Amino acid sequence: MKNLMKRKWLVGTCALGLLLPASAETSVSDALTKAKSDLAVSLSELEKVREEIAAEKPALALEFEEVGLELREKRRLARIARMSREDREMAMRELERNRLVRRQDASYLAGLLKDQALKIQTVSGPGEPALKIDESVLAREADDAVRALEERLVVIDASLDRLQALIGGSTAPGKAVSEEGGVIEGEFFAMGPQVWFSGNGATGAVVWEKGGSLPKVIPANEEAVKSVAAGGEAVLGLDVTGGKARAMEEINGGVLDLVRKGGLWIWPIMGLALLSLIFGLIKLMRFAGYREPSEAWVIAILAALRVNDRDKAREVAAQMKHPAAAVMTKLVETAGNTADVVEETLYEQLMGVQQKVGSLLPVIAVTAATAPLLGLLGTVSGMIRTFNLITLFGSGDPKPLAGGISEALVTTLFGLIVAIPALILHAFLSRRSQGIVQTTERLGLSFVNSLRTK
Repeated sequence: MKNLMKRKWLVGTCALGLLLPASAETSVSDALTKAKSDLAVSLSELEKVREEIAAEKPALALEFEEVGLELREKRRLARIARMSREDREMAMRELERNRLVRRQDASYLAGLLKDQALKIQTVSGPGEPALKIDESVLAREADDAVRALEERLVVIDASLDRLQALIGGSTAPGKAVSEEGGVIEGEFFAMGPQVWFSGNGATGAVVWEKGGSLPKVIPANEEAVKSVAAGGEAVLGLDVTGGKARAMEEINGGVLDLVRKGGLWIWPIMGLALLSLIFGLIKLMRFAGYREPSEAWVIAILAALRVNDRDKAREVAAQMKHPAAAVMTKLVETAGNTADVVEETLYEQLMGVQQKVGSLLPVIAVTAATAPLLGLLGTVSGMIRTFNLITLFGSGDPKPLAGGISEALVTTLFGLIVAIPALILHAFLSRRSQGIVQTTERLGLSFVNSLRTK
């Protein structure tokens, strides 16, 4: 309030100095000079007042905050004083529930830290640094959950130290299994998620197989691994999938691996595939050698018959590379009879043509129909084998069941692989054979009709 009155006095003084009329003896320039001087003095005093206010403001703000806190506390006490007994009991119960929730949270977090430590100790591989903590911290069951949480916070620090050491690389002696199945001794070298082994007889990356008591060594980069294990520098391959990529590569072993997994029933399916392929190639080669005859060919045969040159007609008929050539040759021999006899001969020969061009096609059709049935038979056999294994070993470990499941699925796969191409091939060859028969019949009827109009 004092500073405010002082600022008002300064402003009034400035205004008064500006409003006073100039005396006759004072010039205008002197009045302006005096006014500027008074204004500068007033502004200087105003700046000092502002600085004093700025200096006093933090203390006033702190005092205001303390007064506010005191007021809120007094209001809280007044509210509690006005509360009934039931309200106070309800507030106490709410506080008790919050305390229990916080205790449960502390107990849960303490359990998570214990599980983290036990998990690290359980899954740590060879060559990886151990978790440096006091075992009694994990073994001791504290009655106070908060105290247990405070004690087990060391697990976080120890885990971070272990991670730092693992990223930098650590070594440890141990035993591993070679690809031949022998147990060898050597030194493990771990860096991050990848572990390598260097020993007498096997050097390379380390993988864990399910159910195995010792890790398995996959030979690779032997010189680089030996150099790193000895403290040198080298470039090593890193499997970021943790061995899953190698396992997938072993599973996807190609066609030969699928054939091996198919079991007994895969061989009849492969036999049907081979049979269908051979017969299909034979029919395709035969049909490829046929030349499509035209009406000009029939006209040439009829022209030779009109001049009674049967030898020429037979020669022209035999030149065509098509089943119709044999039919036309037979019709030329019977051309001296009536047209009805020639027509009967035509239909007789067509039956032979149809039988000839349709040969081997039923075998391909049977192959297309039988292959899926054999695949289904293999599926049923594989599932029976799977259920028998479940009866013996249970369903806990799926590895013993993989053989039966693979046989069940692979035979169905191969059955469909054989049946679908065989079905398409049979449809194509059947269509081609029908076209040959229709062409032969059309040319034969053209020949017979020409004889009728002769």
